[in-house]
Amino acid sequence: MTYKADEPKFLWILLFVLTITYAYALESVVWTYIAYGLSFIFFAALTLRYRLEVKEEQFIHTIQVFGFSLLKRTIHANDIEKITIIYLGKKTIILLHLKKKLRIKLQRFSPEGIDQQMIQFAEANNIEVENPN
Repeated sequence: MTYKADEPKFLWILLFVLTITYAYALESVVWTYIAYGLSFIFFAALTLRYRLEVKEEQFIHTIQVFGFSLLKRTIHANDIEKITIIYLGKKTIILLHLKKKLRIKLQRFSPEGIDQQMIQFAEANNIEVENPN
């Protein structure tokens, strides 16, 4: 199953507008170019999209900017130490604790049901599931 999530827009739009405002207000050419560079980075952050494919024994986590794959990471079931599922009202946050002492946070993915898919994945691959609620 494939799940998709977008980056929240409000903060990035606010930062983009702020840097464009400062780019016009600054008198130094160097600071103006820095402000334009930052505004491009903030604009690129507006187009961030995350994709997660859940397969039988692995996850494929892809980060896309402007529709191009920036980072593609394959996470095998034997690399996962445990999965933590946190429910906050209607929101679900999933933390993948890897054996390399890394943690991957998964949230805002659609369609619904990613938590049930993770529980099934964990049961099929003998991975500990921690649910604090």
